[in-house]
Amino acid sequence: MSIPKIRTVAECKKELLKLDEGTSISEWYIRQLCEQNLVKHFMSGNKLHVNFDDLVRFLNSEPSEVPVCM
Repeated sequence: MSIPKIRTVAECKKELLKLDEGTSISEWYIRQLCEQNLVKHFMSGNKLHVNFDDLVRFLNSEPSEVPVCM
């Protein structure tokens, strides 16, 4: 069993920029994915912690599998 990469929303954005310098994924969009329970996450105080591996899995999923965030 491997340990998941847990990152704050800002850290997720930085990690995505390392993987793709031209990414258009915003911190707001990452927060929306968490709010809609589309990626694994948890709160610690006021901090939102995201499972980065699950975020990447979600972003790599087929468009027909991805619900629209409103």
